[in-house]
Amino acid sequence: MGLPSLREAVRRHPGAWSLGATFAASLLLRGLYLWGAPDRDWPFSIFFAGDAKFFHTAALDAVRGREASAALPYHPPLFPALLGGLYRLLGEPRGSALPYKLALAVLGAATVALCQGWWKRLLGNAWAWVAAGLYATSFGWLVLSTTYSNETVSALWLCFTCALVLKGRETLSWPATIALGIVMGLGTLTRAEHLGLWPFLLVYAWTARERTRPLKPWMARWGVAVGVSLLVLVPGAVRNLDAMRELNARAPHLEPLPEWVPVTVYGPLNFAMANHAGATGGFTPALINQGGFNGQLDPSRPEHRRLLLHGYAEGLRWMVDAPGDAARLAWTKLDLWLDGLRLGLGVSDVPGGLTGARAPVDVFVPDAALLKWPLAALLLAGMLLSLRTAFAPFRLLSLVVLHRVLVTLAFFGYARGLLVVFPALLPLLVLPLKLLTERHAAVARRAPVVAGALLILLWVEAAVLATRDVPRRFMASGSTDAANGKLIQDDRVRLWPQP
Repeated sequence: MGLPSLREAVRRHPGAWSLGATFAASLLLRGLYLWGAPDRDWPFSIFFAGDAKFFHTAALDAVRGREASAALPYHPPLFPALLGGLYRLLGEPRGSALPYKLALAVLGAATVALCQGWWKRLLGNAWAWVAAGLYATSFGWLVLSTTYSNETVSALWLCFTCALVLKGRETLSWPATIALGIVMGLGTLTRAEHLGLWPFLLVYAWTARERTRPLKPWMARWGVAVGVSLLVLVPGAVRNLDAMRELNARAPHLEPLPEWVPVTVYGPLNFAMANHAGATGGFTPALINQGGFNGQLDPSRPEHRRLLLHGYAEGLRWMVDAPGDAARLAWTKLDLWLDGLRLGLGVSDVPGGLTGARAPVDVFVPDAALLKWPLAALLLAGMLLSLRTAFAPFRLLSLVVLHRVLVTLAFFGYARGLLVVFPALLPLLVLPLKLLTERHAAVARRAPVVAGALLILLWVEAAVLATRDVPRRFMASGSTDAANGKLIQDDRVRLWPQP
């Protein structure tokens, strides 16, 4: 028998070919974006510096077998380990970070395709394609998925988490139970707040369970899933034991730090830095800098040790003492988080454009806010629609977004914090549009087609810009280092295209 034709292969496995096409298109656009970017060889992006320097250094230390001195487990360990694995596989960087950025782009493109797979059950084929097109062309994600950013991996775990919970919304199978536990554990090792999703997942699972089935098996499976996720954290906690004991031994006169640290110590510290009289809503190390430490955290200093141990109490005390200021700060954080909706589509960030600012350790946000409030209204509409019985599966996505809102209100307002919940957020944005178009049969058929055709133009634009002899250039301004005159990457930086 001869090999089946391409048409026959597509007919037999339409789902697989659909995901493959989405993955290829997403990866192509990320490659075109990188090829036309002036920073394609740098280990960070001009639109997002974040913790790229730390990730690069940690990955190099791991590859070279350098034993770092005992240090606080501040950054979750999974992304540096992944980057170290890429350095081992592809070799250490030799003047260009492009191969590693392309490898990370593969993860970003895979996330888009995998999300489309389970979005089909919620939105139908046509609108799932539109949602995947919006994810693939999102300027914010073109930036984050092509640089040293743990948001790329975090979004992948969130995609898997939502897919597994929705698949077993009435009853989890045992394989899905174990898989969910592992995914939640890995998500926590990527970003610690992922563990905080458990109460929200359990609320959804409780409301979605089949009432006629016995309760004990349901409780057993979800209990095992939570237990597996905690077991995934144990090896990291064991590795941190020696470091925490050594740090305590260096300052025996101070209150001891906790020795059992499964992921990170940054919870109390970040809460205190995010909630005080000088807080801005975004990241600021003002509390650490008060003693003239230039943002360098030193657990042997009493004032820093106090924040590490009692940061939650200090932040809450300020909120109680200044409730009006705390309320205004909470709105500022939410507003900064919603700035993620300013980011548009394609390599030129349509319609917002490429003139804007990059807040400390956050992604670039354009000055123009054309999309922000209309999309915020759509998001709210989608979340309200999820309360209706007909759209019950969307309640999980609303709970995931609510979790991120609460994390934002407690800590820092990041535009990238909105982007990282795209697997849950995009279907909520698309749902109201889908319902509006379904009022007229002709519009319902044509709207996804028109949207898809417009999105394809973004690939054309990216190809045209990538074939230019000289990549686009940008101007930047911000505070500079007094020693070398260079821009301080961890401070606010304004960006605009070079005339």
